[in-house]
Amino acid sequence: MQQELQVLTTPVGLVFAVLLGLLWGSFANVCIYRWPPTDEFPKGRSVVRPGSHCSACKQPIAWYDNVPLFSYLWLRGKCRACKAAFSPRYLLVEALTGALFGVAWWFTLGTGGTFDTLNVRLLWFVVDAAFVFVMVVVTFIDLDTMLILNKVVVPAGILFYAVTFALPGYSWQDGLIGAAIGYGVPWLIGEIYFRIKKREGLGLGDGALLAMIGALLGWRGVVVSLFGGSVVGSVLGIATLLVARRQPQDDPETDSETDSEEPEATLMKTELPFGPFLAIAAVFYLFAAPWIQLHFKLYS
Repeated sequence: MQQELQVLTTPVGLVFAVLLGLLWGSFANVCIYRWPPTDEFPKGRSVVRPGSHCSACKQPIAWYDNVPLFSYLWLRGKCRACKAAFSPRYLLVEALTGALFGVAWWFTLGTGGTFDTLNVRLLWFVVDAAFVFVMVVVTFIDLDTMLILNKVVVPAGILFYAVTFALPGYSWQDGLIGAAIGYGVPWLIGEIYFRIKKREGLGLGDGALLAMIGALLGWRGVVVSLFGGSVVGSVLGIATLLVARRQPQDDPETDSETDSEEPEATLMKTELPFGPFLAIAAVFYLFAAPWIQLHFKLYS
């Protein structure tokens, strides 16, 4: 059995990981589209029924037109039946998930893996792959709706905490402390911000996401995600501000109060989803943590 599993540490394993990621990326698209609440479906929709279909003409999508990544390319991003355009995001989500699964393979089963036994490395690949899948779903739902759904992060957090009992180097309290800090710190920051600014800052959805991160990565993962996400968000915010400054100003004679505002003032009032920034930092720490810990052990 070990000899068969050893194949997963070769380039064949990398190809398998990427293909697996493309398949899960296709499913991620379904989750992103159907799970958020709408006026017609306040609790979201099933990801099982109905099957894949064109949202414009409702025509079911045949299996040969539902191959991850390649179907979008050979159909040129259009429905075969009605020629309605599909969002390029479908291609992006599938490609991103496939790439992240490949990175997860490299950091666990590939040359970037640790010196653990093959069984432990294989378990870590499953955990890493599941984690990045959840992060992709959370990120794009948050970008679309400004919501982080409890029905995604709460079950995921419970499962991630449960799996830590099978991972070496974890104690039962690590995930509990991480989850408590992950939820508590954003709640406290949000309360302070609301008292000062009289408007919501960090939402409870961000706290739920950080609690899920802490359940797997402990309090260190929460700290890195929170501050790393803040840095990424600040960098992107500054870049957006610089771009806005270079845009031509509106006609100064306009009577619109909104049009007369400076770009900086408009951006300061704009609410941005924080979940994607947290997800980026959390995925970074997921892959970097073993190497960071090894570095400190070697030089301590």
